[in-house]
Amino acid sequence: MPPPFHREPSMRHLFAVTAAACLALPLCAVAGMKAGQWEITTKMDLGKNAPQMPQIPPEQLEKMKAMGITPPSIGIGAPHSFKTCVSPQDADAGQPPMDERSQRSCKAQDIKHDGPRTTLKIVCTGEMNGTGEIESVYDSPEHYTSKMHFTGSAHGHDVDMTNSSEGRWLGASCN
Repeated sequence: MPPPFHREPSMRHLFAVTAAACLALPLCAVAGMKAGQWEITTKMDLGKNAPQMPQIPPEQLEKMKAMGITPPSIGIGAPHSFKTCVSPQDADAGQPPMDERSQRSCKAQDIKHDGPRTTLKIVCTGEMNGTGEIESVYDSPEHYTSKMHFTGSAHGHDVDMTNSSEGRWLGASCN
């Protein structure tokens, strides 16, 4: 029997770990990317192995909206936007600007640039354990789209995840 402080990871925790390891990854193809502040919108699909997120019944949702409460659209399959800063050094080097947690657990390998298209492989050996491929296409230095597929495990749960992202440059200054 596990110690009393041990508990199985919740669906929210599994999603958070998966998101933390992968949200920075759409930025991996920085060839041609401008330095500065970017807004990244990403949508994840954990496939058939996704834990079921609790759903708010439609009638409760309507009551919340009538009271002026808008529930956040955070969850598996819901788009999520965030802002990040790409340093001039990252942009010039063509290296992925990953957060510290992602740098510790996931490594980009076999990075290939072919015109506006960049492909790479990722290997994660931490809370997330597995491999994936990413393809990003830049239609300008200020906009890109990206697709990722990752298979492996997180906290003992199988993960077969796809992620689509879109990035747009907001300006040279990071606030």
